[in-house]
Amino acid sequence: MYFCLKYSFTNLKLILMKKFFQIVGIIFIVIVVLGGIGNLMDRSKSSKNVTSEPTLTQTQKDSIVVADKYKEIEARKGQTISAVDLVQTYQDNEVRADENYKGKRFYVEGIVGDIKKDIMDNIYVTLQGSKMFREVQCYFDDKATASRLEKGMEVTFLGECDGLMINVMMKNCKFVENLKDLKKSKK
Repeated sequence: MYFCLKYSFTNLKLILMKKFFQIVGIIFIVIVVLGGIGNLMDRSKSSKNVTSEPTLTQTQKDSIVVADKYKEIEARKGQTISAVDLVQTYQDNEVRADENYKGKRFYVEGIVGDIKKDIMDNIYVTLQGSKMFREVQCYFDDKATASRLEKGMEVTFLGECDGLMINVMMKNCKFVENLKDLKKSKK
């Protein structure tokens, strides 16, 4: 009987161990299969998110830059006025000039007359107008740019016209590249 019990117990151990390894094997296979499916799904998601952009040659990139410059030049042509012409327009008819320019953003180009601060410590640059006592006064916040400017320089500002006081006032101005320099760099 001892032999029978021993044999039965050993048999039972073998059967349990066999079942245990079968279950562990099945779990291992399930994990591998699920992992493979997960990787396939991740790959399909990432392949959908990745757009294959064509690589451009340097010549093509240069052509795009030139085309963009050309568009900018064309847009600027219709939005640029000289300081002399702006002052003259205000002197000829202030009401009409206000209708055409006041409250609008555009480019004004001219020769630097002065670089100063007003009584509120706001930086401005005057651009020479058609008369000695009338100029375009461009207000902006960039001290570094103001410190590099000099009287007599030809400059361009993008700003909003605020009408005529003693000078034609331009507020919220930004120093930009001159249109003629843009045209030169296009080539």
